[in-house]
Amino acid sequence: MTGSMATGSAPTGTPTKGPGLTDGGYLGFALAMGLSALGDAAWYVTLAWSVTADTGPARAGAVLALASLPRLVTLLGAGAVVDSIGPRRVMVGADLARCAVMLLATAGALALGPGVPLLVVAAAGLSLFGAFFIPASGSLRAGLLPHSHLVRGNALYLGALRGGQAAGGPLGGVLMALGGIPLVAAVNAVTFAISALAVLRVRARGASDPNSTTPRNPDGADADAERGGADGEPPRGGGDVHAKGDDSGSAAEASGRGAVRPAAPQASLAARIGEGLRAVAAAPRLRAVITVIGLTEFAGAGPINIGVALMADRNGSAAAGAGLLLTAFTVGAAAGFLLSLVWPARRRAGRVLVLGTVGQTACLAALAWAPSMAAALAPYAGLGFVSALVGTVLVSCVQRWAPETVRGRVVSIQALLIFGAAPLGNLVIGVLVEWAGMTWALLLHALVALIAVFTVALTPLLREARLD
Repeated sequence: MTGSMATGSAPTGTPTKGPGLTDGGYLGFALAMGLSALGDAAWYVTLAWSVTADTGPARAGAVLALASLPRLVTLLGAGAVVDSIGPRRVMVGADLARCAVMLLATAGALALGPGVPLLVVAAAGLSLFGAFFIPASGSLRAGLLPHSHLVRGNALYLGALRGGQAAGGPLGGVLMALGGIPLVAAVNAVTFAISALAVLRVRARGASDPNSTTPRNPDGADADAERGGADGEPPRGGGDVHAKGDDSGSAAEASGRGAVRPAAPQASLAARIGEGLRAVAAAPRLRAVITVIGLTEFAGAGPINIGVALMADRNGSAAAGAGLLLTAFTVGAAAGFLLSLVWPARRRAGRVLVLGTVGQTACLAALAWAPSMAAALAPYAGLGFVSALVGTVLVSCVQRWAPETVRGRVVSIQALLIFGAAPLGNLVIGVLVEWAGMTWALLLHALVALIAVFTVALTPLLREARLD
């Protein structure tokens, strides 16, 4: 990634400078991303409804799953592109491409009618270009905010996305009633254009443009301790970007021992992807945090996505009950993001990871024995709350600890685990419910969450992690 990084180091202990959440355009940037998520959610709700009406539930599920494959297949390569040409350019390009896809879908729906082939092609196009946007977004945010504001910045950004997604469903229904699929697609196109404009306008105060061609340190090491922070500023208070109490291991990483050397500019895409994978494999703290992301996402994906319908069916409340459970989860997540904004986990990052993974385990176990729909509401709200807290910390750890030269690729690995967990988790919980029943299925998911607890508790790099 062409990063906004200083070529020389300032004296140790110089405070990290950079924009806060209300300056440098970051607040508008986060709100624009939420608006884009709102339009996207409205589109996908409309898409799911239309495809289901034309093909039936079973075929619709298969069609929508196939339409999402381009994102999963492209993510790792997209991270390499982000590191090569810069996250800002990639984000703007991805947004403009998705805007074009939606404009073409609008024109096609008006001219030919909103047939299933047109909708699926449009969904696949959004999935493809979205794969580039995701690692670019994570990489760019790490360069826009100083270390002291990274957790709060991620909480604001992720909270805006969650809010947009929650409001997108009702909006899609209103737009469908007013103008059908062409109107939904046109509105989504406008939100992507607004998102691209917001990315162009946001700036890191006191740092060079994220797309600048400032030369990198040739050895490609994690240079927070050598050449300043990941956002182009000198390290805070002695460059404490590692886990407390792990000076020797992190110092070795920072000095470049065992670091992955950057691929040559002419290296193949496969070589660049391999470089990102080796960067994670060579760094104990990245290995640990990526492992916990995979465990927590897999533990929660099935119970949250399909589990709400299965839980509602078990308690005889059908669609209305599933909606209540999703609402409880969303309210809990909103509370978690708000808490991270007001009381960000900086010095307490490791403690939040321990308590959050314990909370996820407890909520899943409580759901397994929930005797009624009312009894399931609190565990689902708890799942939303801890997922927001833990997710914000884990995302911040990845952004903070990934070497800038491979940050886009590391974020793409994280994203692949997150987005891959949904279809895999949906499949697994369905099989488990058929095989052993809802109670045992949820207990086995709680067991996966418990493994995450032990991973955090027994790994000093995570248990004592700090993000201040």
